[in-house]
Amino acid sequence: MKELFLKRLRVVFVVISIICLVTVSFSANIGRVHADTAVKEDYYTVLKQLTEQVEKEDHTPLQEKVTWKFKWLVFTDVTFNQENATPEHRTLDSNDQRYAKVVADDFKKSLEAANPNILVDIDLEMYTTPIQVTTSNNDFILHESQIADVLAAKVPYGAYDSIFALSDSLGGGGVTKATYYSDITRGAAYSGIGLSKLYVNNYPEHSTDRTIEYSTDIALHEFCHQMQMAGLIDSYPDVHGSTTYGYTNDPKNGWMKFYTDYLTGNVKDPKTGKLIGIYPEMWRLTPRYLQEIVPIIRGGIWGFRPSGETDQSIDVLEKVYIPVDYKNMYGSSWFDFYFKVGSEEIGANNIKSSNTNVVQFLNFDNAIARMKVVGTGEATLTFPTKNGSYTYTKQVVIYDEKTAQVAVNSLFEAADVNQSIKLATDQQAIDNAQKLVNSLPDNIAVNLQTAIDKAQKELDTRVSMPVLPTVTEDTKTIVIKGVPGARITVHLPDGLEISKTVSANGEATFTIDNQVIGTVIKAIQSLNGKVSLEASTTVKQGAIAAPTMESVTTENTLVKGTGLAGATVTIQAGTITYTGVITTNGTYAIAIPIQAKDTTITASQTKNGVTSSTVSIKVIDNRTPTAPIVNTIKDSDTIITGTGTQGDTIQVTTSDGIKYKSVVAADGKWSVTAPSQLAGTTISVIATAPNGKVSPKNDVIVLETPQEGKLTTNDFTISKDKNIVGTFTGDVVTFRVTIGSNVYKGGTLDKGKGTYTFYALDKAIQPGMFKIEALDKYGKVLDTKTANIVKTSTEIQVGAGTVTANGFVIHQDKSLTGSYTGDVTAVKLVYDGVTYSGGTVANGNYTFYALDKIIDKTKTAYMYGYDAKGNKIATSTISLSDAKDHNTNTVGIGTVQANDFTLYVDGNITGIFTGDVKSIKVRVNDTTYVGGSLVSGQFIFYARDKISSTSQVVVVDGYDSNGNKIATSTVTVKNKGY
Repeated sequence: MKELFLKRLRVVFVVISIICLVTVSFSANIGRVHADTAVKEDYYTVLKQLTEQVEKEDHTPLQEKVTWKFKWLVFTDVTFNQENATPEHRTLDSNDQRYAKVVADDFKKSLEAANPNILVDIDLEMYTTPIQVTTSNNDFILHESQIADVLAAKVPYGAYDSIFALSDSLGGGGVTKATYYSDITRGAAYSGIGLSKLYVNNYPEHSTDRTIEYSTDIALHEFCHQMQMAGLIDSYPDVHGSTTYGYTNDPKNGWMKFYTDYLTGNVKDPKTGKLIGIYPEMWRLTPRYLQEIVPIIRGGIWGFRPSGETDQSIDVLEKVYIPVDYKNMYGSSWFDFYFKVGSEEIGANNIKSSNTNVVQFLNFDNAIARMKVVGTGEATLTFPTKNGSYTYTKQVVIYDEKTAQVAVNSLFEAADVNQSIKLATDQQAIDNAQKLVNSLPDNIAVNLQTAIDKAQKELDTRVSMPVLPTVTEDTKTIVIKGVPGARITVHLPDGLEISKTVSANGEATFTIDNQVIGTVIKAIQSLNGKVSLEASTTVKQGAIAAPTMESVTTENTLVKGTGLAGATVTIQAGTITYTGVITTNGTYAIAIPIQAKDTTITASQTKNGVTSSTVSIKVIDNRTPTAPIVNTIKDSDTIITGTGTQGDTIQVTTSDGIKYKSVVAADGKWSVTAPSQLAGTTISVIATAPNGKVSPKNDVIVLETPQEGKLTTNDFTISKDKNIVGTFTGDVVTFRVTIGSNVYKGGTLDKGKGTYTFYALDKAIQPGMFKIEALDKYGKVLDTKTANIVKTSTEIQVGAGTVTANGFVIHQDKSLTGSYTGDVTAVKLVYDGVTYSGGTVANGNYTFYALDKIIDKTKTAYMYGYDAKGNKIATSTISLSDAKDHNTNTVGIGTVQANDFTLYVDGNITGIFTGDVKSIKVRVNDTTYVGGSLVSGQFIFYARDKISSTSQVVVVDGYDSNGNKIATSTVTVKNKGY
């Protein structure tokens, strides 16, 4: 009895329409934001965020769209009793009602398309009961007081944000502010608008020459008024002042642009230049936000709310069946589950559908869970309680009766279930139909299931098709599988028929001639008077050999070879595939990009669906490499980098001729480690391919790295101090001291301690001030300090005098000789930077044993003179030569001529030389420097770190092959800009 009751109850729910009729009550407390319960603090938080948005003109969309609920009541029969005119009876027919739906949909689409912050939920209802209202002359807009009874009956208190009442009128509208304690507007904003046929050209459908309908334009206008009346900010755009803000009426859009800009806060105030209107946070403050929805229901029973029916409990139903083409009274596919009790315990955010391809969960509000039909199938709906202690579940089956009926009928001849099944009907077709029938309610499925059972029985007793093997153009024998004892008949393309009986092992063997590719061989088998469906196979291409392929070098852009005429050849170079068709003469040429050495290239050919094996080659390197790319080089770099072709050898040659090598890696990069080079010098880079070919040279100039440094200094005391002393940091390499008009350069640095000394005993001899400058390796000033030159109370007198050194011949002289004057009492030899004490000083002459000290004429040597107190008071340069030089007695002849040197502009001393000049030295004051390059009558000598003042005496000396100085030229030092 219970089973019969459930089956009948299921039938009832199949045929009813499912809609949402909600009854709830409201209080006047703080309410909801989005679908979540809010507290009072939320309201003030939203107001604060809104204020900040308007001030900052911040239009950042809400993280979650807000649903605005609209109630649209369309009055189809209204008698307007005018004050001083004849009553006017206005009605809306079925086309008018259809057009009202078009306008409502137009309103929803316009708002949602323009505004990323809201979802528009319109509850559209046709009110067909005739009403009479009292109104002023020619006012056919319905005002809320005129339909108060209708609103009380149709609009639950606090259920909507906005109410629109539509009546037959040429246009116009009115608006009422949302009154949260009003019994008339039910806590919502209200507008009455006319459903107008003005400017309509496709009635009752949407006009084809307008973006929005004229009545939609009116509705947007009135909705702007509703939002303005909320009074959330100090100023809103004037809804009637669109032209003030630069807007014009568009024949196809009306004032839509102004209204959508208004509702998105994008109307520009011509006075302030700011964007004004409705900002994102305003949408959260819906009229329903100020209502607290308090369900009057408790417990845990739920049910459908079908149209025109009382509540129907579905707890007793195992499954709820809904047709896939279901539509509610609004023409939509959503349906509702209504919780008669217990809704306040449901966790709305956790409601789920197990199969969203069948049923989707839309929202949960006012004890109503709204769902949407998506497709056929079965889904489990779960409704967990907030505390997770229990989960309500319900099985929903969305069925497709029409598709199931078609699937079943198609199994039979002439789509008639009373006839036999078609020859084409197979097990897959029956299974597909059975799947559709399984989803139907029992009362609908019963007849269809009977037809499926009939089809299955017929299929089970039918002779199966024979199984044909693959047949190629070369096949001579085919073995066909069938039912033992059955008779198989083969139909060849030329019309010949061959029949044989299937052996006990289930095979029948047929001998045939070669067949043409693409032709079809057919076969059937018969047994006990029943004939199977026809089986067939298409004659295919037989196995084909791989194509040939010519060699490919790193310079080739064509892959060439031979193959079967008309076949498609496939070339794979690396990871890229290229294809082409082999010509009628059996050759091919496929264009490819230039490939790297050792890249594997494969080729295969395909004809009539058959692909050959592959042939492969490796790319031969035959290229001349391009000049490698060199990254910027600075004078501080010890690693030189760049890019090139993988596998190429990179050779880097520094200015001193030393070579460094590297190989380009797989990523195309290379690097070499080399000592840092001076700025202005040239580094040359070449690439050599594995085939031995060399690229052009890439010359790169070394750039200067910005230098930094600081110094400190102390006062210098005459007759007490020998050196100016202090500390330094950073890139300081030497110092320059200015005393009066005299400029001196030098100093000794202790980089470990960060201290320096600058010999000044013979320079700072009068009280006053001195300036000391810290210089970098290029002679640029990094820091400057000044200090005092002072006397002590007991001044110590410094001696005065000179020393003159005679030349010294290596491998001939044993001692250095020379003369002195004045207060010189001792001498010291400085050779190649090393100081030696000794010698005999008497009667204006001196000797100094140097046989074991001076051994190389290319080094520098000086003789220093000292007074009785050890002060260095004199210096003389010693000329060196070697008795073992070839042609010692022959001195070369030649000249050197130096160009001017400009401070801070030039890095090198340059000039020309002639004759026997083989090397040069540069003297800056008392310091001699060896080096430079001499090529083709020109010389270059890096001097930026040596010359720092126009007061310095700079001389270039030229030497012959025996080291004899045979030429001299003075360098004119200029300031920058002169």
